[in-house]
Amino acid sequence: MAVTIESKFIGDFKIGDNINHNLKILEVMYKQYAAASDADKRLLCKPIVLLLVSLIDAVFYDLHKRIKTFTREGVENIIASSIEYIRTRKKMDDLEKYIASAKKHGLIEPSTYKLYDDLDELRKLRNRIHIQNTKDYPPRNERDAYTADKKLLAEKAVEKVFRIMAKKYARKLNHVDNFILPWEPHFS
Repeated sequence: MAVTIESKFIGDFKIGDNINHNLKILEVMYKQYAAASDADKRLLCKPIVLLLVSLIDAVFYDLHKRIKTFTREGVENIIASSIEYIRTRKKMDDLEKYIASAKKHGLIEPSTYKLYDDLDELRKLRNRIHIQNTKDYPPRNERDAYTADKKLLAEKAVEKVFRIMAKKYARKLNHVDNFILPWEPHFS
């Protein structure tokens, strides 16, 4: 059974369409993963984790874009001082800054929650798409970096972020198909 999450929190419908496209890619990869040998499952962890973290990046980008540009519609459940801070900041364009902003303003969960540490760990793992690993994030061997445990961590982070976004930041209009996450629910 897959997880279906209402997509009303997306501001830019094209980002929502692209998220759905990548979820379809993940659905195919999850079918391959289910049928794969243990060795092949290990190989599939890297592209799965990369796509999952990219989904979080897209959602955070969209939320920050909504806060900055949806001045007439606004974004509910964010205090005015946080909105003002985000609107007056220079353009944010990477996941590290989005995570820091979300943590500082408690956009997903209170800033003391472990989710932000998990997101930062996943961000570093996603940055290892560059095989040379110029930032020297451990472990040095990619085989040891992309594991079933990291895949599970990424699934839980995506599901949690999407569920919270759908609950806290739903818009009145919905122009995007609902998001179908291709795994059994981790949360109810």
